[in-house]
Amino acid sequence: MGTKNLVVLIVVLTVGALLGTVLGKFIGMIIPTESSWRELFTEQVTAGLHPTTLDLQVIDLTFGFLLKFNLPSVIGILIAAYIFRLFAK
Repeated sequence: MGTKNLVVLIVVLTVGALLGTVLGKFIGMIIPTESSWRELFTEQVTAGLHPTTLDLQVIDLTFGFLLKFNLPSVIGILIAAYIFRLFAK
């Protein structure tokens, strides 16, 4: 896999995750609050490093990286990866 394909793969997977997240939020707005299905689509799992600030008096540096996944975002990533495999040949 060349560098160009790797960049395209990262972009495609990111777009798939974003579309899945937007779809999950939309479905969460439609499904009634008391439904257990709503939690399935809107519950997020967070992984990463929470933001930490380093104050050097001259500049403040903030480091952090969080990934937030829900079921629709994972499905979006899988669909995007499948589509990438179809067109990357």
